[in-house]
Amino acid sequence: MPDKRRLLVVSHGFPPYYGGAEHAAGHLAAAAASSGRWSVDVLTSDIGGRLPSCETWRGVNVVRVPARKRHWTNHNVVELLSFLRSASRNIELKRPDWILAHFTLPGGEVARRLAARYGSPFSVVLHGSDVPGYQNARFGMAYAVIRPWIRRIWQGAASVIAVSEPLRDLALRTWPMGRIDVVPNGVDLERFQPAAAGDSGGHGDRIVLVAVAQLIERKGLQHLITALAQLPDSLRKRVRLRLYGGGAYEGELRRRVKEADLNEQVEFAGLVSYEEVPNCLRQADVFVLPSLQEGLPLSLLEAMASGLPVVATAVGGIPDVVKDGENGLLVPPADPQRLSGALVRLLADSDLRGRMAAAVRRDVLPWAWNAVWERYETVLSAPKHT
Repeated sequence: MPDKRRLLVVSHGFPPYYGGAEHAAGHLAAAAASSGRWSVDVLTSDIGGRLPSCETWRGVNVVRVPARKRHWTNHNVVELLSFLRSASRNIELKRPDWILAHFTLPGGEVARRLAARYGSPFSVVLHGSDVPGYQNARFGMAYAVIRPWIRRIWQGAASVIAVSEPLRDLALRTWPMGRIDVVPNGVDLERFQPAAAGDSGGHGDRIVLVAVAQLIERKGLQHLITALAQLPDSLRKRVRLRLYGGGAYEGELRRRVKEADLNEQVEFAGLVSYEEVPNCLRQADVFVLPSLQEGLPLSLLEAMASGLPVVATAVGGIPDVVKDGENGLLVPPADPQRLSGALVRLLADSDLRGRMAAAVRRDVLPWAWNAVWERYETVLSAPKHT
């Protein structure tokens, strides 16, 4: 049997850090290790000294460096720069055959420096906020400053990978002469499965909606609250929305819920561990994701694998997996009226929900993480992009 190749994954966030891209990094690393073809090291950040500096996680060797990180969810510039400095200077690993970085900054810059040290090629995975133009309202000035830095990282990479075609198209505005491959996120089909018959919580006439997301403005939950308020009285009384997650926007969302008199309909369920998410999804009837921007959200794929019909916005890579009218319903972003109409259509028709639930699991079967990793291997083995 040939010797395993050595892969180094660089990601400032990694399980148990809370976030879709961070868990995608974990799933990919585990899929590479389980293939039997790669020995995998992960270089990531600690969280306030609460995690071991070295450990084995799902067959992967995880090394954590200090990064002035204190929170499980959000991160700021100081934390990212701290990780960049620690990961670039303070670590000695066996020479990797390939370095795979998640996010251009700081991961891509760390990978670029380590690639120069070890003489190894590196690739960068784009998830969204690391692409200029993705969140202009929030990062517009920062994008203008760091755009040349981002372009330099991409130009030095052996390959650049986006998780959706719209994200690739956005990145090409910064790097018009570049080549960017598209490899979507995947889903753990063993962990996320539909509820067994009679095991979905038994909520009788009530219809349970669920959203698993960071409570930040970009996730569009403010528009979902408005949409719920616009439901007909008879339907609104039957609906329960459970919001799993935390974030800086929670206070504003709570204010809107109170103002719309939806305290009986909306439950802020808080942060839950990733191990608890499958059960949270199995207790629901419909998954809702009203995001204003996305790459390809892991939570969406996991809800679909759990057999939940979806109401989501047609942004990023979402239309690649949600087929309007077949396994879910798509609406424009920031349009509470259209969102409310889609909810009425789905919630008032149990037969439609049943047909979509039957289709949705089948439609994500090709998105298993092992299959996604094989697509990564194809990209990694291709000649360097120029």
